[in-house]
Amino acid sequence: MSTSNNQTDQKKEDDQKRIAMQLNGVSGDEGKMSDSLKWFAFMSYGVGHVLNDLVASMWFTYALVFYHYVMQLSSINAGAVVLVGQLTDAVATAAIGVLSDNVNVYCTDRYGRRKTWHLFGSVLVFISLPFAFSPPILPQVESSELNTALYYCFFIVFFQIGWASIENSHMALASDLTPIRDERTALLSVRYSFTVFSNILVYVVTWIVLRSNNANKTQFGPSERKEFQIVILVIMIVGAMTTIIFHIGVREPLANNRMNRELLMTETEAERAANSFWSMFKRFSLYQTAVVYMCSRITVNMTLVFLPMYLQDYLKLTAEKLALLPLIMFLSSFGMSFLNKFMNMKLGRKITYSFGVLLSLGSAMWVYFGNSSTFANYQIYAVTVIIGIACSVILVTSQALTTDFIGDKTHRGAFTFGLMSFTDKVCNGAVVMAVQSLHCETCPTYYRDIMVYNWTIPSCLAFIAAISLPYGGRPNTTVVDIPQTQPSNTLDQSKKNQIEKGLEALPNTVGS
Repeated sequence: MSTSNNQTDQKKEDDQKRIAMQLNGVSGDEGKMSDSLKWFAFMSYGVGHVLNDLVASMWFTYALVFYHYVMQLSSINAGAVVLVGQLTDAVATAAIGVLSDNVNVYCTDRYGRRKTWHLFGSVLVFISLPFAFSPPILPQVESSELNTALYYCFFIVFFQIGWASIENSHMALASDLTPIRDERTALLSVRYSFTVFSNILVYVVTWIVLRSNNANKTQFGPSERKEFQIVILVIMIVGAMTTIIFHIGVREPLANNRMNRELLMTETEAERAANSFWSMFKRFSLYQTAVVYMCSRITVNMTLVFLPMYLQDYLKLTAEKLALLPLIMFLSSFGMSFLNKFMNMKLGRKITYSFGVLLSLGSAMWVYFGNSSTFANYQIYAVTVIIGIACSVILVTSQALTTDFIGDKTHRGAFTFGLMSFTDKVCNGAVVMAVQSLHCETCPTYYRDIMVYNWTIPSCLAFIAAISLPYGGRPNTTVVDIPQTQPSNTLDQSKKNQIEKGLEALPNTVGS
């Protein structure tokens, strides 16, 4: 009996040491990372979502253009294809969130739960994406519009499952890599920088391809089928290289996964109930955070979806401009991504988010009153710059607020992000379907009004939810020393709370 007690005490002491070493940036058998390794881990994490970003840029910006103008599907059928993709993404994201947090087998324990799901999703995307943006491989498929729509829905279902797997695992990994709020913000900022880079790459390639094929004097039509295949080929090559870099450069903290399960085994019933998935639904801040995340995604994604439609149908711009203006928008987003971390650290989440909302509302007003040739030829460039900055601010800050909500409950991080993504994917799909179903062929201002509504209604709802959150204010910059060991089974609760509030006390935690 004495020997058994000694072994139990020793096991608990070892758990405490491992937790303390992790929080101080030390892996139990490897010590602290050097600054160069830490920087490489940050960059490797950032490129881990590039494949998804490239695909998302094509999906949200050119899916309706491709299916409606190039493949000649009706507005309703084109909207239905996009809706099927969004609903599949929503269900897959929620399901994969639960599986990623709870299913553990030998290979995931050795390689990492998040990275295993990331690899699974990458394989699905590589297999199915080329078919979703290419003419049907069977000529008889195009014999009817319904057959064409069903053909694309089949491949879209698979690539959306893969896309959801990559997104969910990559977002959840940010919470697993570090408990510090500012470091999580830095990870998300690096991720968003590569998101902007990915979108810029897609628009640059599209612009070059269109110019080289003399499409700059026309609008999109069936003759652009080959151009889309070239763009998809570039996406596949770049996505493969960045995915390999991610899996080599990011080391998921496997010890953290095992410790979470070991500690959960020693919890009391009350502690286990507080840490369960279902306990989240009792917190009102969950629903506030979901509104912020959902509305932010609607603003960003619907801008990508309907901006080309607005440029083509309302402003009557050429196909070349449909690639150039989104490119300018993302160049401004890229520049703003370097300031997101600084603004979140100095001003707090709420003030930073409010700044993005003000820019969004200003863009909406400018577009509503801009109907002259001067606006179409010159002012539209300034509008795209402003909305690019706004999208950068609200998207990164909404993701950062979600990591704040997760806090130290990283064992349910994927489920939380899956839940947030479920709401945004369903609403995005519903919005696209509603807009396409209500499309008025005789209303010249239809897509202009859609852009105005998209930049005002979701932004105002998200603003109300964000400022009412119990967290997200200006961070406390007091430095707190955390000892190498803790005398109790778990960290002192007050220190946990300080970590969640973003106190910069724990360096070198990423990639340990």
